[in-house]
Amino acid sequence: MTSDNPTADYPLFEQFPSLSSKLPRVALGNFPTPVKEASELASSLGIGRLFIKRDDLTHGLYGGNKVRKLELILADAEIRGYKSVITYGGIGSNHFLATTVHASARGMKSIGVLVPQPVTATVKKNLLLDLHFGAEIHLAQGYSDAAAEALRQMLRHTIMDGRPPYNIPTGGSSISGVIGYINAAFELKKQIERGELPEPDMIFVAVGTCGTASGLIAGCHAAGLKTKVIGVKVTDWVAGNSILMASLANQATLKLFSIDRRFPLRFLAPFNIDLLTEYFGDEYGRLTHEGMEAVDTVKEFTGLKLEGVYTGKAFAGLIGASKKQDLSNKTVLFWNTYNSADLSSFASQHDYHELPKEFQYFFEVPEHTVDDLH
Repeated sequence: MTSDNPTADYPLFEQFPSLSSKLPRVALGNFPTPVKEASELASSLGIGRLFIKRDDLTHGLYGGNKVRKLELILADAEIRGYKSVITYGGIGSNHFLATTVHASARGMKSIGVLVPQPVTATVKKNLLLDLHFGAEIHLAQGYSDAAAEALRQMLRHTIMDGRPPYNIPTGGSSISGVIGYINAAFELKKQIERGELPEPDMIFVAVGTCGTASGLIAGCHAAGLKTKVIGVKVTDWVAGNSILMASLANQATLKLFSIDRRFPLRFLAPFNIDLLTEYFGDEYGRLTHEGMEAVDTVKEFTGLKLEGVYTGKAFAGLIGASKKQDLSNKTVLFWNTYNSADLSSFASQHDYHELPKEFQYFFEVPEHTVDDLH
């Protein structure tokens, strides 16, 4: 269940009450998300203790990490009177789908400017779900063309609706989105205090557009945790890099400090960021052997479903770290950002021919698999 109480289950606002009056929030998610120990998986990897933060359970209909970001992003759009939002991603974007699901539930239309990526079953399912939840989608031929297409759609909707749609950056990685994950670190701190897990030595998390990891880095410091956040890059350098991560963390920290001077002020430099880059693969959305092996390993030992574009690669980074260093006396937390709710029944209600013609092509080409890398 969700409510519009902005302080409900929100440790950041509990710690700094003045923030709640300056930062609008709609309570979309189910928090706190549970932390589960994976003892057998830890033993197989030679890790002292391994826990999984289940942000796949942030919402019953469509969860994952985007819910924490959208709580503040959509609240800002609502309070400013917007009736539509526009955002960006690959054709199988989980961010765009999450935005569409949660914006539509609040009476806002979602407009997406999407670019091609390797076609998988998940990509096709997400496109059908975009259709099901009433999204308006437009295809750009690449990231260089996306800005021009976005401008066209902004102008078009300004003329049609009398005002432009609310602009949400790719991945929801705005300052508001980052603050959503600063709060997540405070949530983790409370779980540690309740004895649900020891303070982790390190957190592994996927880095797409940097918002989630940046928020966790800033939040762990502000919450007084000594935990090292290790990001695993799953996008190309332009979208995911240590410069952007430090910038987002610093901007969000400064925003909170400007509202409440009690909020701890710390500025990060890019060299303060731990970012693993060797698990990305050659292209966004392209599966890797290491990533898919990690998906299988996690499934075998815990029953938890990851996927090959984000969380599989992030866990591959964790496995790689366990091979390169002695983690036998360490506590490690894997932050699962993937949505675990199954929306297949909604996708199955639609035929791909209902999609705009330019998107139908992606249903008529062979699906990309890890075997394509041979």
